Amino acid sequence: MIDRRDLTEILKEAEDLCRIHGEGIDDFERCREFNNRMSTFLMRLEDMECNVMANRMMDVLLTCNPKTGAHCENSKMVGAMLERMRDVAKSSLQSHDQDKKV
Repeated sequence: MIDRRDLTEILKEAEDLCRIHGEGIDDFERCREFNNRMSTFLMRLEDMECNVMANRMMDVLLTCNPKTGAHCENSKMVGAMLERMRDVAKSSLQSHDQDKKV
């Protein structure tokens, strides 16, 4: 079972990735940094055995394809996927906190 600390970490990373994605849309180096950070996050999710979130991150990684000198064709889709992942993490954290109050 995933604990509150892990859920908090997932939410923070999802929020950071949303921010970084917005900053990297027209900057190839920033985009590559974003892609590498997503890969690292995917490995951490797998280590935490957070399979639902890991599957979502894999979908984002499959959609994100940085290209030198080209505007990101999938930026809106990737952004929406990241926002949805962030919302799921936030909802999971709130649900976890509710369960602990009962």
